[in-house]
Amino acid sequence: MSYFQSFDWCRSWVAEFSTEATEPYVITLWRDEVLLAIVPLVVTRKGGIARLVTLGEAHAQYCGALAVAGATSYPDVVEALRLAVRASRTDVWVQRCVIEGSALDRMIATIARVREEPNQSSVLDLTPYVSADAYFERLGKLQKRNRNRRRNHLARLGDLSFEMVFPGDAGFDGLVEQAVNWKREWLAQTGRRSVGFSAQGYAAFLKRLPGDSDQRSGACISVLRVGDRVVALELGFLHYRHYYAYIGSFDWSLRELSPGKVQMEMTVGWLIEQGARAYDLLVNPADYKNSWTNSAHAVATRAKPLSWKGRVYTGYWLPTVRPFVKRHYERLPVLMQKWTNFLQGSVCLLLYV
Repeated sequence: MSYFQSFDWCRSWVAEFSTEATEPYVITLWRDEVLLAIVPLVVTRKGGIARLVTLGEAHAQYCGALAVAGATSYPDVVEALRLAVRASRTDVWVQRCVIEGSALDRMIATIARVREEPNQSSVLDLTPYVSADAYFERLGKLQKRNRNRRRNHLARLGDLSFEMVFPGDAGFDGLVEQAVNWKREWLAQTGRRSVGFSAQGYAAFLKRLPGDSDQRSGACISVLRVGDRVVALELGFLHYRHYYAYIGSFDWSLRELSPGKVQMEMTVGWLIEQGARAYDLLVNPADYKNSWTNSAHAVATRAKPLSWKGRVYTGYWLPTVRPFVKRHYERLPVLMQKWTNFLQGSVCLLLYV
């Protein structure tokens, strides 16, 4: 579960988003001349506070470190990480979505968790299924009926077809643009906000991510068509046979026919046939994720103040003020949210910082 710490992800993100206010700070931890761990971070300076956060924050889903086996058992390596963080001259160190039991989780075990709503990633373990047909046969009767119904209703508009497109294949860039635009439309129609999607250059960043169709690795986008019409897309990443479902989107005009769910089913089938081990719907629990997955990984936010500003940030803003603002903002009726569109940038920033 380390794609968001991979070279492909980090290099592409830095190339698109690194500025004077967003500066990479990659920590390498050594024992003698042996490299034991890499912790890719970035320093952000906004609102008068300097934060040390995950490289790719607002776009990355998991916060982690790359480490050799046993690296976290060396006290001097953990101490070297602490000293490197201090040397960043920032006000606070924040690590969002740290996977419980991961290398980074063990390395920062003494850092306090931020009090917040419980969070987890939702994952479909694909290893029990020898084929796409075997997966379908093990679904419950109601699930089978619903999935067949959705396919049949959508197929009334034309023949259904599915393909997985990789960078370098014809049409990849245009499909990424379409996926981002459809997702932004969904956000607008449902009255939601996203810091990541509002970032200028987001689609360009995603198009930079490499992928290899022969190796079945890296970025890829699943495409569901009805006849010649694209009706649903999912941009994902394959990394060591673990698939991350990063952006799912669909033609809003067909929302009553659930093309996104039909696409998800076909993507799962394709992954099983390719020997993938997991279909990862990433963090933030949701009812629909529960119906698609069979395992979960707990994640938590950890934060360490490094100055008086950091103490205010970790003592009041993260555990109290920010959740209050987020909770009440999300309760606003959709109509009222549309009236506050002119505040979108500042509200998004407040909710994520």
